[in-house]
Amino acid sequence: MWIEFLPQVIIENLEVIALITLGLLVEKKYISRPAIWANVAAINVHLYQYPVVEGLLVWYANIGIIVAFLALFTYATEESLPSWYYTLAWAYSSIPVAALVYLTWSGTL
Repeated sequence: MWIEFLPQVIIENLEVIALITLGLLVEKKYISRPAIWANVAAINVHLYQYPVVEGLLVWYANIGIIVAFLALFTYATEESLPSWYYTLAWAYSSIPVAALVYLTWSGTL
């Protein structure tokens, strides 16, 4: 596989690097509802696979499921959401999610 030509540290952190890159390139001014759903899925899968998860991170992930469901449902039905929703949704944009993945992976959280 071509990925094997990358340095090991890049390979081990590729999902975090991809989320941060996506966040820096796409989510400068706006976060899309499909991106919210994808980020919530990413943090939930990561925390599910992580051996020890702090209670606040569990709450963050669980609230994220509600945020993601609203994003996906309203996107599919072409409904709009109020501005407060997008303020809350920034907590599930790529950079915060990638930061949490990295901090748990590194053992900081």
